[in-house]
Amino acid sequence: MEYFLRFLLCLLRWTLIVVVVVSLSVGAFTFAMNYANITILVTDGMKTRTGVVLGYTERDELPKFFAESYLAGDRLLEDTTYTDFTINRFDAQVEILSLHTLPWEDTATVRLTETATIDGELPISKQTPEQLANPNKIRPPEWQDGSYELTLVKTQEQWIIADMKEIPLKQEA
Repeated sequence: MEYFLRFLLCLLRWTLIVVVVVSLSVGAFTFAMNYANITILVTDGMKTRTGVVLGYTERDELPKFFAESYLAGDRLLEDTTYTDFTINRFDAQVEILSLHTLPWEDTATVRLTETATIDGELPISKQTPEQLANPNKIRPPEWQDGSYELTLVKTQEQWIIADMKEIPLKQEA
């Protein structure tokens, strides 16, 4: 009987060890999968948003990344600063500063910075006579770099950006 109890105790101990290792592995895999999905979604979403504002990308691409409720109130999408310019290309850079989510959560918070360089010009047909007199090309205004905090929500096993708030840049004293 003593051997049988020792055998059961050993079996229980090894079962517990296997359960803990498998649980940790599943949790680590889920976290890594969420981290990769969120990173790609945020990077591509922010670059697409920049492209839409510049008139380089179609607006119907945005619902792949952003919730409709957020898009309805995004004031930058209504900006007409770049409407008259011909944008040849742009390079948007997104740097993720922090990402917080846990394997069992359906929300995530991401802090990031966004910068962009724009290559384009004002077409001759849209220039005023004063602008036509100047031999230099008229470049589009510089992109306003920014820091943002994004809130993502997981719906139907897919992450989507539900909200975005601009974070004021720290000013040096």
